[in-house]
Amino acid sequence: MSAEISKDDPRPESEQAADILRQEILRGDIKPGAHVGSVRDLAARFKISGMTVQRALTILREDGLILTTSRGSYARDPAQATEAGTDAGVDLPEVLRQLEHLTSQVSELRGRLEALENRSVPGGA
Repeated sequence: MSAEISKDDPRPESEQAADILRQEILRGDIKPGAHVGSVRDLAARFKISGMTVQRALTILREDGLILTTSRGSYARDPAQATEAGTDAGVDLPEVLRQLEHLTSQVSELRGRLEALENRSVPGGA
């Protein structure tokens, strides 16, 4: 795992980082199910910004090589990676949990708005 980002490479740093991690996953240096590394650790390792690391992880997620959850990014089995990865990296239970949370927030906000509207209408009609 000694590959580095090259300032002489014309490709964006995010693509270079994604390529390095891709090779490590394909070679088996990062085993399926293993944590790829935190954004902070990868930024320090590659000497790039956290935002650039996020872009690199997005590339790998779109390629189906990693799965990202609320706890981090994990390598997937390359044999099971999808071509364009339309649903690769989607943690469905987490998405549903967030949707339920947002739905309850919308409901609460709707109630508050109705209460404010009733206060502003003379007679509370």
